[in-house]
Amino acid sequence: MKKSSGVVLVFFMGVIGFLAFGSLTDSAYAQVKQYQEYDGIMLFYTPKDVTVYRELLPAVFDLPDQPLVEVFVFDFYKMAPGGLEPYREAAIFLLGNYKGEQIWHCITMPVTSERARIRNQGYPKVLAEVTLVRKSPLFSGILKAKGKTIMELTLDTEGRTVNPKEKDWFVRLTGIPSLNFLNGKLIDPMPRSGKPRINILDLSEKYPDIFKVRVGKAVLTTFPENARKDSDWRPKAFGIEVKEIVLAYYFQNKYGFSFGTPKVVSD
Repeated sequence: MKKSSGVVLVFFMGVIGFLAFGSLTDSAYAQVKQYQEYDGIMLFYTPKDVTVYRELLPAVFDLPDQPLVEVFVFDFYKMAPGGLEPYREAAIFLLGNYKGEQIWHCITMPVTSERARIRNQGYPKVLAEVTLVRKSPLFSGILKAKGKTIMELTLDTEGRTVNPKEKDWFVRLTGIPSLNFLNGKLIDPMPRSGKPRINILDLSEKYPDIFKVRVGKAVLTTFPENARKDSDWRPKAFGIEVKEIVLAYYFQNKYGFSFGTPKVVSD
């Protein structure tokens, strides 16, 4: 069992960087959004040791100056009619460098829907039991397989406001893309037409009825021994020990998004 906790710092992750291109009236959003509303808990931490981190990060990526692990539990509770049914997912991403630029790479992504698993956009999806509990100011996300707990993420937002250091993290990591492998090719699952101009914290302040961000103190508990040994589960992903939690927040998005067509980065 691995367990860690700490006062968190907040920054913006690349997996939702597509939300932050500026005005909500930009043409980039002129589309039918399959994912109409969702919420969840996000946590980022520095690892105690980079040995397993380096082992899990594909060789095509270099280690970043500051290795970071991203963990989240999301509930996609409102989907467009005729598309995927609502489902929940958990995920672990590692920060890396590709050709001198920072990227996020997904190591494992358990989901609660077979249809969501098949539509993977290059993400290593597996079927699992994922729960998100909202009892504000407390939030928790739990990942299980065959009834056994693999990961539990809790967040206490009571009395917390965003401090200057947290604001700096939002700006610092805005717009980092996610690169995955699909059919042996390296892809960007959500290519963008330009660099985001506004971070998610600013969006939440500008559009509070659409975006919600609540930072807090987090506890991450993992049981890698309960993860299945299938390749896309990657049990070692749940065994990367925490040195310092540098981010934790509850996030809600009522604006939505769609993936679109992935872009091949390299054959």
